[in-house]
Amino acid sequence: MPMYGKKYSIYQPVYDMDLSKLGKTLFASTGDYIDTCSERIEWLDTQAPLDQNRTVIDRAQEMYLEMIKGLVSGTSFNDAEKSVSPGSTFKTFRPFNLEVRQGGMDWTYLGDTMTGWKRLDNIRKLLKSVVEDTIPGDYIETGVWRGGASVYARAVLDVLGQTDRLSYVCDSFAGLPPGDRSLDRNDKNWDSMHWYLAVSDDVVARNFQKFGFLNSNVIFAKGFFNETMPHLKKKSNHFSVMRLDGDMYESTVDVLYNLYDKLSIGGYVIMDDWSWFPSRTACEDFFKVHGIEPEIIQIDKLSAYWKKTVEVDIQYWRYEQNQFKK
Repeated sequence: MPMYGKKYSIYQPVYDMDLSKLGKTLFASTGDYIDTCSERIEWLDTQAPLDQNRTVIDRAQEMYLEMIKGLVSGTSFNDAEKSVSPGSTFKTFRPFNLEVRQGGMDWTYLGDTMTGWKRLDNIRKLLKSVVEDTIPGDYIETGVWRGGASVYARAVLDVLGQTDRLSYVCDSFAGLPPGDRSLDRNDKNWDSMHWYLAVSDDVVARNFQKFGFLNSNVIFAKGFFNETMPHLKKKSNHFSVMRLDGDMYESTVDVLYNLYDKLSIGGYVIMDDWSWFPSRTACEDFFKVHGIEPEIIQIDKLSAYWKKTVEVDIQYWRYEQNQFKK
């Protein structure tokens, strides 16, 4: 499985990293935790019956996923949590504001994802949709920071019994690229935030480990996307949900041109950076040159997603020649 090049590596951390350096698993398995939640709900129903048309197991699964959501988003830490001010250097902490965090509009201090509750709920919604509709394919996230959103997606897949679907965790693990490919005028200076956005693969693997999700279903692709995506294009199977969080024009075209034809019909693309980001321009240019008009559905102020409804003959020559505009 492992693939190594001068500027990239694709591997399974459970086999290819020293697990003794990744810390302890802090949580019981998904099944054991849900069993414990079910027992508590059954007992609670003898004390104060909850009148609703939901099974105990459904309620236990929701209880478990809400717990994971609170931990990866940092909201479970209450007054211990802070908000870090974005910028090229550390400036100050701001008081934690739950409403701001729910919308994913700040940088967490103690959490493992900046996506906020609405975007995490969207991951759960779309994974549930592809499972119920039997849409084949794995889950991939391109741009993972500390890995919290991918951890949550793995929790959802476990709850849904999808142990055969893989999770691809793709990042440079060194921050954003310098934008020197000159594909869009707004691609400059994103790398200035590497002081907070650069998180090593050891740290991300440790986060999977602490939640009990570091297993053979988790694959890391390390390197800038222009290095890793062409290799994933050749080696991966189908995807059912693709979550793009690369901010920049170049990071977005790297993923779309290499992997969009791997996305199953009925699958979804989630754009974490839709509003006000050059990644949106990359998507719109991709739509224009391929003659497609997917319905864009807003998730929150920043993010959106669409459903793939037609096959697309990818004009890969555009990627090879950096000719992305019509």
